[in-house]
Amino acid sequence: MVRKKGLPEVLGLNINGDLPDNKIVEIALKADEANVTIWIGENELFKDPFYVADLVADFVSVPIGFGIVSPLRRSCSEIIESVRNLIKKHSNEFLLGIAPGNFEDPKSAFEITLKCLRKLKDYLDIPIFCGCSSPKITKESSKIADGILFNYGYPDFLRWIVKFVERDIIRVAFAPALILPSEFEQDLLLACAIVSCSSRRFVNEFGFDSMCNDFTKLNFKRLISIRQNGGNLFEIDEFRKILKYREVLLEKFSISGNIESLKDRIRALLQICDHVVLGDPFFRDYKAVKLLKDLIKINHPSESLRVHRLSNCSTQDF
Repeated sequence: MVRKKGLPEVLGLNINGDLPDNKIVEIALKADEANVTIWIGENELFKDPFYVADLVADFVSVPIGFGIVSPLRRSCSEIIESVRNLIKKHSNEFLLGIAPGNFEDPKSAFEITLKCLRKLKDYLDIPIFCGCSSPKITKESSKIADGILFNYGYPDFLRWIVKFVERDIIRVAFAPALILPSEFEQDLLLACAIVSCSSRRFVNEFGFDSMCNDFTKLNFKRLISIRQNGGNLFEIDEFRKILKYREVLLEKFSISGNIESLKDRIRALLQICDHVVLGDPFFRDYKAVKLLKDLIKINHPSESLRVHRLSNCSTQDF
């Protein structure tokens, strides 16, 4: 049997390391209460994801995933060592997702990522995922990884991208999420804009050329910093380019709306994928986090299929 321990339940929560430690722990405890898998992101403006994982592992029993860390930012050997240290120190189950992140040389980034995936599979006995938004990396990484973290939360986009998966592996939908209305809507729109144009093939396929051309010159790092310092993006001229596409960003690049709308979207995604991660900024809104127990109560027809798929995979398949 494939490593059944540590495989995610149907719902996950992305927690990033740009809040005070006590707040991160408080949110992680709510995820643990709801039996929701925790996924920790990497960004140069956040605390190191391995530090955050070490922090929360002292308080929770649910699986802890990394979604994602980049083998371009730190060596694959360093990633392996960091994961091994966590495994030695904590009894939690860990899941590791990698992706190149930002890069200048697509060919090099592609090769480094695939090489690292193979090495991780050789040296770590935990589920290994690759973060994907384009057909090429999806096709090649699905031959190696235990699962794919898809950067999409809209059913039509997922149906398109899963066609490029080569093997029957774990499929994860990972998208910006929020219960609306919320004071964090500007963070949601910013997150949607960041993920919306990550694949040129996707942009061409679904006709987002005009929107992505408008986003090309946006300084996302600056906008994130403004929010981290308590600023209001609605007062920033640059943010108006994002607001212009508010409706399409919310509908097609987020998992958002009232709680019933979220449940409906999650159910729809679980017809295609095995696991749904509520991405940044969901974890920032503590009122929303307290509703995780309600969100996890989702009955969906694909559950029996999911259990069958995961329990019938052999280690040779991976």
